[in-house]
This record gives sequence, C-alpha cells and structure tokens, in this order.
Amino acid sequence: MERRVIRMLGRYELLEQVGSGGMAVVYRGRDSALDREVAVKLLHPHLAGSAESRARFAREARAVARLAHPGIVEIFDYAGDGAPEAYLVTEFIRGRTLRAYAQQVGFAYPEVGLLVGRALCEALVHAHSAGVIHRDLKPENVLVQEGARPAVKLADFGIARILASDERMTMTGALVGSPHHMAPEIVEGREADARSDLFSLGTILYWLATGRFPFAAGNPTAILRRAIEGDFDDPREVDPRVSNRLADLVRRCLMVEPADRPASAAEVREALDLVLAEVGLVRPEDELVALLSDPAGFKEAFPARAVAALLARGDAALAEGASARALSCYDRVLALDPANAVVPGKLRALSRRRRLRRLAGVVAALALLGAAGVGVAALWRSGAAGRVASPLSTLGVPAGPAVATSPGQVAATLPDGLTAPGSAASEPPRAGRPASAGGVGRPVPGPGPSAALTVFVRPYAQRALLDGTEVASGAQVVRFEIGADRPHTIQVEHACCAPFVRQLSAAEAAAMGELRVPLVPRPARLRVEGDPATRVLVEGVLVGTAGESQHAPLAVAVPAGGDNPYEATVRIVLEPPGGPPRSVPVKLRAGGEVTVATPTAEATP
Repeated sequence: MERRVIRMLGRYELLEQVGSGGMAVVYRGRDSALDREVAVKLLHPHLAGSAESRARFAREARAVARLAHPGIVEIFDYAGDGAPEAYLVTEFIRGRTLRAYAQQVGFAYPEVGLLVGRALCEALVHAHSAGVIHRDLKPENVLVQEGARPAVKLADFGIARILASDERMTMTGALVGSPHHMAPEIVEGREADARSDLFSLGTILYWLATGRFPFAAGNPTAILRRAIEGDFDDPREVDPRVSNRLADLVRRCLMVEPADRPASAAEVREALDLVLAEVGLVRPEDELVALLSDPAGFKEAFPARAVAALLARGDAALAEGASARALSCYDRVLALDPANAVVPGKLRALSRRRRLRRLAGVVAALALLGAAGVGVAALWRSGAAGRVASPLSTLGVPAGPAVATSPGQVAATLPDGLTAPGSAASEPPRAGRPASAGGVGRPVPGPGPSAALTVFVRPYAQRALLDGTEVASGAQVVRFEIGADRPHTIQVEHACCAPFVRQLSAAEAAAMGELRVPLVPRPARLRVEGDPATRVLVEGVLVGTAGESQHAPLAVAVPAGGDNPYEATVRIVLEPPGGPPRSVPVKLRAGGEVTVATPTAEATP
C-alpha cells in the first residue's frame, strides 16, 4: 500500500497524528535513513518562539538521553537548539496510555493493577539514580505496550529536572503538572525532589487499587486543596479488598511533607514486593508479562491463586500463634471469595482456641482471689457467684447448678483437663500441708500484673508488632503492653534495617521500663550499568563487576562512624576494560538501591 506522508521533518516522514498535549503534537513517523518506525514529538508553534519553552524541550531531550531502561521510552534523536522547529524522536510504542488501558481492559483486583505500579517503581529507581525526576507522573504519561513484547513504559520527561546539574531552570509563576497527581510542595512552589515523584506514584497506586483518585473533587482548585491538606479516604473504605500493608504504603506515599514519605522508589518497590507476595505474585516482572499477554485469562485465574496463598499464610500464622495475622489473611480470603467453604471451619477452630485461652484467664483470676486470702467457697457464699460464673457462661462453658456452694462445683463446670484452683483435682494433697481459713489450702501465686515497655527506635519503626499484631507504624517511640500470662515477642521493622526481635516477660519489661533500639542497617545495593567487565571499587576495595551487579545487586555496607549510620556518601571507582577509571561520589542508603553508569568520558580525578 502507498504510504501517505503528511510532511517531511528533516529525514523523518510524519505519517499520522497520534496525540497532542500542552507542549507538543505527537506523530507516528518513519526514519527514512534507518527505515524504522518512530514517534516524533513536535513542539507547538506558539511555544517554539519562546526561549523558555524551547529550553524546557531541550532539557527533556538531554534528560531522557541519559536514561537507558526497558521501562522508559528510549530517545533516538533531537532537532538541536538551532533548528527552525523543535522536535524529539523516540521509539514508537504500539499500545495505549495506562488510563486508556485501565478503562478499556481494566485490572479487576488491587494486586493485579499493582503489577503496573511496581514496573513504574523500577523505572523511577533508574531515573532517580541518574539524577532525573519526572515531575509529571500520571496515567497519561505511562504507555502500555502490547503485542509480542508487552511492557509498561514511562514517557514524557518534559518537565524533568536534572538534580545533579547546574541547570536550575525555574518555572517562574507557572504551575506545571496535573492536579490529581501534583505533590503539595510543587503546588506551593517549594523545591521538588525524587519524593515528589513518590507522591505522584502514590496517587497512581491508589487509583490502580481502587479505581479512584485519592483527591478527586469537583474542580482543580478543590483537588489541589485536598492534596495540600492530605485529605483522602482510606483506600480500604473504597475497596475492602485492599490489604492493610498496601493501605499503609499508599498512606506514606501521600504524606504532605516529603520527609514523611518513603525515602526512595526502591523502598516503595520493596514494599510492593511484600504486598504482591502475600497473594502469590512472587515474580512481578514475569507476572506483568503474563498479564499483558492475556489479561482476561490472568484476571480469571488470579482469585484462586490469591486465595491459596492467603490460606497458606493464614495457616502458617495460626501455627505460630499469631491469631490476629491469621484472621487478617482469612478475612482477605472472604473479601475475594465470600462463598469460600474452608474459612468458616478455620474461624470456628480459632474461636474455640480463643475461648480456651480466655477460660484459662478466668482460672488464673480465681487463683488470684485465693492468693488474696479469699476462699472460693466463701466467695460463693457471699453472693459473688453470679459475677464469677458469668464469664464462664459467656465463653460457652455450662454454668452448672444455679447456686454453687464449693470449689468442687466450679471444677465440675469446666471442660475436661481444666480445673479450678483449690479443687482436689487442681492440686494433689501434700504431707504436712496446712489449710487456710478459706478451705482452699496454700495460696497459689498468680501471674502478676502486665507491664508497659517504652521502646525508642532509631531511625524509626515503620511497623511495630506484638506477637505478630501491628501496634504502631511510622513511630520513633512505641509503647508495648506486655501481658503477664506468658512471654511475649516484640518486633520492630524498618526497610533499611534488619528487624529487631525480642521475647520477654512482663517482669522483664517492668524491670527495663524503657529500651533504646538502634536498628542495625542493612547493606545498600549497588547496580552498575554498562560494560559487564567494568570493575567496581568502593573506597578502594573491589566489590565486584558491573556484570555481577546486573545479575544481582552488589551488597555495600554503609560506612560506620558518621552522624547518620543509615546514610553516607562514598567514592566509587569504575574501571572499564581498556579505558581510564572514573571516580564518582555516590550516596548510599541502608537497605536502598542505587544505580550508576559506567564511564563513557575521560577519567575524573
């Protein structure tokens, strides 16, 4: 068929207009020199005459040219600063925007949509490590490539800022971005950084999980006001299938102050990996390809996979005695599959277990009464029998006769294997044992009172758990209430560090009063892009090669001895084969990931 050419732009044939935005018109084109399909973004004529707009457009070309990642649209060519028309040439993506894909295909389940969010995290990790922030992250700037090579690609770094450059272009008086996704600091004209992208990413994660934008309102002004005030509905209220872990991640991404958000895109990616693993999606990259290759089949198979994974996690939690965590898993199963036939039986078993634990508490309370010098029989005679018998009946234990006259009658009402204190079955007689006035025998020591333990955490606790149940999040000071019934396990978690876990009794907690926990930092993870044979040295020590880091990140400990043990700048030397070495300063964050490129220029002193 004859190819219809709208016009020529240098060596590029413009064949079809495929989009238009506030800055440019986008054409599907052909590179006549290389005979390949391309996308040509042509700056609007009324902007081409503006030096600031042309500079911003040129900055996009230079910014994206620094990036080489399968999740970022590749740039091929740029018109040049002196060209009569400003245009950018990139790879052409056959597919649609993420917004169009969500409307026309959809994701059906929160975690299915999060596979796309996780791919965006990967792209941001790469861009941020190269010093580039996007500043206009939104579904319209995300392209879903379909066909033989399905992928999700981040596009349009038109207002990106080069963090490591001296080019500090300010948009004086101009508000550039999309109201639904703009970070509060951008709205207020404050400095934007990589955490501004994380706020925008949070709005997309919220939308992917619930189908709604967090700050939706009737007009742009109202949308921006809600964003500045941090006014959004809990995503679990919008869609009950949203997990607690996901809701917490989204909440942190949408914090008004940048310092309260996750420290990096890598941290968000790791949190998403945990969310996805809960429902059996343990290899997100492969799962995304499977989703885009067969959306209908993937969505149809997902509920059964998720239910199986959640049931397994719930059973494991139950085996560990973490009943709250087990209940959370079973609750999510019923949210996905309300008619599930397995969960009700598990809940009945869990209910029986809890009743027995509470019953043991009643027995302990009776022991305390004996320890206080009050005979159980005397308690019954004083008319308190109803008050003591009431908890037993609420636990489903037969109440026995209407009026009890002795501890032996209390023992008769308890299930097999449980006895009341002071009864013949509860304590075998011993020679020379004196009897007390109450007729119960020697007082039996009770478990004692509970104790509060205040834990000061550095840097802070992203999650604090007591026996597997979350009691606090995002806190530097955590108060644990340690029960006297048995030893309890406290756990403090932060993505940057190894978890702190300790088992202690109420007596130990009371003796401590407070505990200071400096979390032990995890090594940072370093990736080096470029020639796989490039040697990588950190502070003069060889840690591996670029190729090894591309297969699995190199573990690099954050240097100790500074004011902040969780973050430090180190000097990395890259030694490419046959070329001069290059020394670059790199900021390492404990548990975080950073990517650097192998040198292409002369050595840096």
